[in-house]
This record gives sequence, structure tokens and C-alpha cells, in this order.
Amino acid sequence: MSLTPPSPAPADTAASGLPFAMVIAGIRRMLIWTIITGLVYSTFMSGSKATCPGGVDANGGFIDAEGRSVDQAPLCVQLNLRPSVFVYVGIALIVLLALGRVAKAADERAALRTMEVAIQGAGLLAVVALVVSHVWFQLIPLDQFNSGSWSVMSPFPFGVIDVVTEPMTGS
Repeated sequence: MSLTPPSPAPADTAASGLPFAMVIAGIRRMLIWTIITGLVYSTFMSGSKATCPGGVDANGGFIDAEGRSVDQAPLCVQLNLRPSVFVYVGIALIVLLALGRVAKAADERAALRTMEVAIQGAGLLAVVALVVSHVWFQLIPLDQFNSGSWSVMSPFPFGVIDVVTEPMTGS
């Protein structure tokens, strides 16, 4: 028997991990979710609609929207909805601002809450951009393009609407 006290058990270093390991995992989670948000926005932010008023008569000539014979081919109009770079910039700013606040956070709980709010903010931005852009796009009347002049109002920061006009091709 020995009179010396038994040595303490070795500390479990694997269980303790790095300091602020939860914050690092939270940063990784925030980056993954904001990238997924950007990909979802890119996937669903597309739309297209077109009109071609008029057509071709039995003799191969062109007719306008009222059915009258015309010498020139009527203009076909196509609208395309696509993602806006400003939404991606907004998501990136949300992440950068959140990282700045995490670096100044008083404790781990505050840092994790900041990142959770950033994930929700990026998701909300993408959802609002999708809804506003698609509703706005569907409300654009194609019959206004029959006249000589027209304009398209766009929900500028949320989506981009391209207008393509070209003469109808005879078939």
C-alpha cells in the first residue's frame, strides 16, 4: 500500500473541444443556410410570358390583332423574370453584419441568437423577393404591348424583368 493519494483521472480533452465551438458551429450553420437560401431564390426566381398579337392569313401574309391585313410582321413580345443581384448582396450584407455582431457578442448565447436572426432575415428577404416579383410579374398586362409605346415597372431590388420584342416569323 502506498501513502500517496491516487492520481486524478486524465481530463477528457475530446469532450471539452475548442473554446467557442458552439459559435463556430453556428457560423457554419449560418453560412450553409444562407447559401441554401440563395440557391432556392435562384431556382424559383424565373418566369416567362409572351404574346404575339396577329398572325398569318391563308395567303401567307401577316394580319394584326384585329384581323386586318398588314405589310409588316406584328411584333411579338416576351417578358422574362430573373434574379436580381441586389438580393444576393442583401444576403451577403446580412451575413457580414451578423459576423460583426458575433465578434462583439458578450457571450455565446448572444452570438448564437444573432446568427439565428441572420438566418431568418436572409430567408425572409428571399421569400419577400420571390412573392413580390412573381405577383408583380403576373400583374403585367400583355395587351398593353399592342400599342406603339409601353413601359414595364419592375420591383427593382427584388427581380429583373427583361423585355424582348421581335417581329413574328411567317410559317
